[in-house]
Amino acid sequence: MTDERIKMEWLALETLPKATFKFMGFNTDKPHLVIGQQTNSGKVYTIKIDLSNNYPNKEPAAFIVSPKPLLTYSGESMLSASHSMHTLTGDNGCVQVCHYGGSDWHPNVFLYQIVIKIRFWLEAYEHHLKRGEPLSNYLPG
Repeated sequence: MTDERIKMEWLALETLPKATFKFMGFNTDKPHLVIGQQTNSGKVYTIKIDLSNNYPNKEPAAFIVSPKPLLTYSGESMLSASHSMHTLTGDNGCVQVCHYGGSDWHPNVFLYQIVIKIRFWLEAYEHHLKRGEPLSNYLPG
């Protein structure tokens, strides 16, 4: 990622309400963004977006790293890929959120757009915990 792109990403992320973020690992082979998001219920989640896979040319993986593990309404693991729950295969005990399908991805998508989609995912997840309905009832795609 170029210095210019990092500056643009930073400026865009600063506009998000209730978000605390930090770019990390840029001098390693695992650069990533860590960002906290508070839902409408007041619960705080930590998201890690992996930037090592040629971002922005390729879609980055996004994980909920805290709290973990995230479980379904019925107490089951969410680490498997699930179309109805909008998840991909998790890693290291963290749920991987499906935020952009492969055909929807392009290099002009910014990290703040991913974070917004994940924020919607988190709100849908909290509704799922109350009602037991799949996230696909709340999210398109």
